[in-house]
This record gives sequence, C-alpha cells and structure tokens, in this order.
Amino acid sequence: MQWLAVSLALIAALCLALGTQTQSAAVTAHTQEALKPSNLGSLVRNPKWVAGLVLLGLGTALNVAALTLATVTVVQPIGVIALVITTLLHAKHKHLDINVRTWGAISLCTAGGAVFVVAAVAGTDPTFLADPKAETILVSILIGLVLFFGIAELFLRHRRISMFYVLAAGILYGFVAVLVRLTMTHTLAHGLGQIHWFTVIMIVVASVVGGWMVQCAYSCGPPDLVIAGLTVVDPIVGVILGLSVLGEAGPGFTPIIGAVMSLAGAVAIVGVVLLSRHHPEVIERREQTKQLQRELSSEAPPTDLEHRKTLNSTREH
Repeated sequence: MQWLAVSLALIAALCLALGTQTQSAAVTAHTQEALKPSNLGSLVRNPKWVAGLVLLGLGTALNVAALTLATVTVVQPIGVIALVITTLLHAKHKHLDINVRTWGAISLCTAGGAVFVVAAVAGTDPTFLADPKAETILVSILIGLVLFFGIAELFLRHRRISMFYVLAAGILYGFVAVLVRLTMTHTLAHGLGQIHWFTVIMIVVASVVGGWMVQCAYSCGPPDLVIAGLTVVDPIVGVILGLSVLGEAGPGFTPIIGAVMSLAGAVAIVGVVLLSRHHPEVIERREQTKQLQRELSSEAPPTDLEHRKTLNSTREH
C-alpha cells in the first residue's frame, strides 16, 4: 500500500507543479505590487487562475488519497519532485537560461527529498493509529499559528517578503497534512459518525490561509522558489509532527535511519537556500534593484540657489 501511496503522491506533485505555474503566471500578470484581498474578484474571473486552482485541487485530492494509504512521513516529502517540473515550466515561460548553480540547488533539493522518502518508508509504521490526545494538541497549536500568521501578514504585506509567505504556508500545510491523515484513518476505523468536525473546520481554515500566503508569494517571487520552500518546509513540519506528536516511527526506525533522514533534510534545505540566491529570476530582480538605486543616487538634489530661482520663477508666473 505504501508504494501505491507513493505513486499517487507523484501524480499529485505533477498536478501541483502545473497548477502552481499556471496560477503564478496569472497572479504576476494581474499585479506587480503586494496582493490584496480586493484582487481576488478579478483573479476568480481569470480562466488561467481558475485552471490552476482546478489542478491544485486535483493534486490535493490525490495527496489526501495517498495520506489515507501511507504515513505523513512517507507522503509529504515526495512533493519535492514538483520543484524540478515547476523550474522547467517557469524557465520556458519566462525564456530563462537555467544556470549551473540553479541546477545544483535543484539537484540537492531533489536528492535530499528522494533519500528522505526511502528512509521514511523503511522507518515508519503505516498501520499506526495515533492517540486522540495528539489530535487535540495539534489543533490547539494550529489555532495559534493561524492567528499569528494572519496578524503578521497584515503588518508585512507591503514589505513583500516572499520567504515569510513561503514559510507560513509550508508550516500551515504541514499541520494540514497531519490532521488530514488523522481524520482519514479515524474515519476508516470508526465511520463518518465519529468525525471530529472542529478538526475538519481547522483543516479548511488553515488551507485557506495557507493558500492566501501562496498567492502572495507568487506576487513577489518566482514559482519554483515558492515550490522549493513549500516542498521542504511542509514535509519537515509533517515529519517532525508525525514522529514526535503522532509517534509514527515503526520498529524499523533506527538511529541510523534517523541520521540519514536528518542529513537528507539538511541537504534539501541547503538546496532551497542556494536556489533563493542563484535563481536566474532572483538575480535579475537583484540587478534591477541595484540599477534603480544607482539611478536614484546619481540624481543630485538641487542647491539652495537653484531652489530659490525655481521659487522666484514660480511666483513671477
């Protein structure tokens, strides 16, 4: 069953990549400034944005199916495959030449994610059922995170910090994945009559807030960088919660497997950092910013004499 889940997660990653690129193109074409809730109306009427939403919805459904068949620790890291696909699609869309350092960063993200998956399959127990207390703990923490990120977004909106949005969305989606896994396994074991509806409500709320963070990240950063952050932050959060709060570690989870997973996660994180520094679009934006600063600094302010002449000329007219 775990390998069927892996296959579903791979297809979900493809849908995620296509949907991300499509929506990102729609958002950046709509606005080059900070995204506001008032922009949502025009985005909803944009066929390209809606098509991206449908692809993301399909990817989410497939990911939920994968989480029903395997643990969070196995399913979530597979999303890193979407990074490679998104990078290729975005480079073609923007006519960018992908440099060697960018390919190196992508390789680190992908290799780290792949090793993480193999180690996770060997070290987790797919039949494990979490204690109900774990769900209460996770929902309580998630409520605090939704409030914190929601308030922070109001203060940071005009600063357009792409990594803030990526980190916020990745953390929220990590919690969502864990709670989806809990809800599905609980439903299969006890039926629909025993669903914890407050948990379902928080899954929806966190998904909506995380989705908004992703849209904001599109407006101030390349989509492959957004995907890189999400496919690393999301699984790391999910794995930490799965192993520590849910106790998904099986009898095969040894210190060696734990060390391999930690090293693989670190490699993937290094890849994200390198991508954020050497991505062609990031470099291009950085150069544009420097050029603008040079142009502004070269414009010398008028002297007092010039200022007085301007005032006198204005008064005469």
